[in-house]
This record gives sequence, structure tokens and C-alpha cells, in this order.
Amino acid sequence: MRLLPLLAALLFAPLAAVQAADAPESKPNIVFILVDDMPYAGSGVTGNPVLPTPAMDRIAKEGMVFTRAYTEPVCGPSRATIMTGQFAGRNGFTDNAPGSHPKALMRENLLPAPPAGQNDEGKADGENSNGRLPIPVKPGGYSLVQALKSGGYRTAISGKWHIPQHLLGAREAREYGFDFCAVKVDKKNPYRDTQHLTDEAIRFMQENKDKPFFLYLPYVAVHGGHVVPPEDKARWKEKLNDKDPGIDPDMLASLEFVDLSVGRVLAELDELGLTDNTMVVLASDNGGIGKLTYSPANHPLRWGKGTLYEGGVRVPLFIRWPGHITPGAHSDTPVHFSDFLPTFCAAAGVTVDPGHPVDGTSLLPLFSGGKIPERTFFINYPHYLSQFGTTPVRAVVQDRYKLVWNPYDHIEVDGNRLSDRSIRYIPQPRIELFDLQADPGERENLAGKLPEKVAELRQLFEKWMSEVGAKELEPNPDYDPADPLFNARNAALKKEKSTAD
Repeated sequence: MRLLPLLAALLFAPLAAVQAADAPESKPNIVFILVDDMPYAGSGVTGNPVLPTPAMDRIAKEGMVFTRAYTEPVCGPSRATIMTGQFAGRNGFTDNAPGSHPKALMRENLLPAPPAGQNDEGKADGENSNGRLPIPVKPGGYSLVQALKSGGYRTAISGKWHIPQHLLGAREAREYGFDFCAVKVDKKNPYRDTQHLTDEAIRFMQENKDKPFFLYLPYVAVHGGHVVPPEDKARWKEKLNDKDPGIDPDMLASLEFVDLSVGRVLAELDELGLTDNTMVVLASDNGGIGKLTYSPANHPLRWGKGTLYEGGVRVPLFIRWPGHITPGAHSDTPVHFSDFLPTFCAAAGVTVDPGHPVDGTSLLPLFSGGKIPERTFFINYPHYLSQFGTTPVRAVVQDRYKLVWNPYDHIEVDGNRLSDRSIRYIPQPRIELFDLQADPGERENLAGKLPEKVAELRQLFEKWMSEVGAKELEPNPDYDPADPLFNARNAALKKEKSTAD
């Protein structure tokens, strides 16, 4: 009689083994931490000269560092790219809140202005940050959130939305597909705000530890202005001992607090036993603010946020996924924020809607040391942005080469610091070509030496514009060459002269 159970076990063992092998792997949790305006050298791993960032560095050291991760030049478009998997030039959301520039050389392609006192959704001014551009993510529409939700994920946002409204209320969040939303955000106090957003993120993980979840944690920090407690100001002043590391002490204090908050999230994953089945992603939404051609904060990249140079669109990106990414791995393959949607969906076993065009591709092959197809990235910023000295500009990134093309007008900077006195407005096009493999700081313009490559990349951009329906700007009939948009230098020099007299 004792032989029967043994015989049954032997007979059914192969079947059990087959069933175990065929069983689908459990869906990973996905935690996406997005830091606002973090400079390229903001973390220890990417070269912060004075601030240790053990939590960010832990993600990098236990996961993969992507050395060429690209995004859009400002906050809103980068976030729309995350949610749509599309370049901003395709989805049309190319700026945060485009202004009106009545005397500029070119006229931006904007939607009609909403009625006075209202924005594009009929809300009071201030509740929405953009009524002049197409909004690519609609309530109930297709997005990364809705895709993961369809795959059985619990979804949460704890932080900045900015597509277009800055923050979501609980009702709005549900309309966009979020099951959970942190409310009562204090964006005017990034310290208190960061702590609150982290508290809410941890609460969501605790309440959903037994279900697959997607947690989107886009901090408002380290976006300025930095509201730093007096004791931290004093501590950093003493620590720096009157030395200037090239990164503002208040920025360092904000980065330090964000890193502590990231550490709390990682510690909670450990405490809940979720670390091994959670993909953690950490990135900056765009480049850090840089008023120097080469600032220590964005080292070794050129300029910063609001430009299409590397300092504006190349950002830190770390991804940790135990069992799928070898700790300490690095990838020099160019990747883009449009890759997040197909990557997360592939990891979750969710099929991307075939009716939704996607510019990105899944990065899963890179995680295991494989390759992905070589691609071309198109970055389009068809606006004027005086704060960063930006005129309408396009960029093409293809392998080692990058084209930066101002098709209408541009500015030159005298010296290496952007200021009212240093900028010179030139109402003529400009073309620059850089070899990023040999010159990641974009110091040498190769356009004159490689005209064939310039022509090739220009043609690719024009073909892509035609395919996605991106429009050229129109000449502005009210352009005033005596008083163009970028006349700050003349005004500054005139003011200086009158003061001296």
C-alpha cells in the first residue's frame, strides 16, 4: 500500500514540473520616481562633486545606468512623452505654457486663445497651465496608466502631473486611470511636499502589497525656488566653508532631501518583501537649469533645461529589477522617454494598443545584455523661450551624431554665461552638427566638415515632420527688427550707460 503514494508521486511529478515551467511569471510592481529638473551631475553616480546620494546610487549600483537617456527640454512635454510613448513633436504637446511673442520673427502654431478667464477645459486660470497646444492625454483616453490598469495593475500618482494641469485632484486622477492620488500637495514648499508625497507613496504600497501595482512618484523638487529650512542652510554653509562647488547650496539641500525620500521608498520595498519583484526607475524629467555653457551641475554637458543641447535633453536614468538586470550594469545605447510605455507594458505582459502609434521601443533586451534596433530620435521645440535663450529649434540624434538646427533665427552668447547682457539675437538660421561619441560636450561644430551628414539628418527630420503632421512656423507679419524678442542685451547696455551718465 505504501508503494501507491510513491508511484502516484512519480507519475505526476513530470506533469507538475511542466505546469510550473509553463506558469506565467508574476507581474512585477513598477515604481517610477521622477525628479524635477535634477541636473545631470545631481547624483553621486553621475558626478556630484560634494553631495553623497546613497539612495539614488543604490538604484544605479543594483541596476543599470543608462548614459545616453533622452527626453524633451521642459517638464510638461517630457511627462506627456512618458504617458504616450510618443515624441512631443508627434503628440503636439511641445511646451509647458507657450507665451505670446508679438514682435518675434516667426509666429508659433498655437490653438486659439481661450476666452478671458478660462483655459482649454473651461476651468479658471491657474488650474491649468496650457490652453494653446493639443493635449495628448485625455480623461479616459489611452495612456501608460490605462494600459497597465487593463493588465490588472493598481495605479497611483503621488506628485506632479503637468499634462497640462500641474496637479490632479482625486476625481481627475480616477478619470485618467489612477486608483490612488496624493492630494493636499504643497508645491510652494518642496521639502514638506516631498515628505508628504513620499508618505502617500508608502501608504499606497502598504495597502497594495499583495497586488501588482504601478506607482508614479513625480516629485516637485528639486525644481526651484528651493524652500530650504534655516538649519539646512546653516549646515550647508558650514559644510562648504565658503567654497563654491558650482551647484547652489539650496539645490544641494533639496537633492539631499529627495535622496533621503528615495531611500524611504526603497526601505519600504525591503520591509514589505517586494524588492525582488519590483522594477524601480529613477530619472530627471529634463536637464537641470544651467546659466553657464558648462556648469558643474550639468557636467560634462553643454547648457541645460530649455535648450536642445545635451544639458537640456540628456538626463540621468537608473533602472533596477532584480533577477532581470545584472547589478552594476551600464548601457551606452541611446534610449528615450518614449521607451517607458512599451518597456513597462512588456514587463507587465500587456499588449500596447495597436491603434496607438508609439515612437519608443521596449528596453527589455538591454536589461539582459542584448541589443535593440538602432533608432533616430526627433526633438522639436517650435517656440521662443527667452528665459533660456531659446528660439524655435530642432534636434536629430542618430547613433554618434546629433544635429541641432535653428531653422529661422538664433542667439549667440558672448562669453560663457547666459544673461541679458551676453545674448545677441541673430535673425538667421543656424546649423550645428556634433559627434557625441568623440565630443559629448558639443564643443566642436562639424557642420562645415560633414555637409553630407547635415543634409541626411535634415532630410530625415523634414520627412518625419511630414509623417507626423508637425507644422512649420509662419513668418510673423508684425515682426519688428528694431524690437525683436531677444533685445534684452541692448536694453541692459542702454540702462548701464544711462546709469553711468
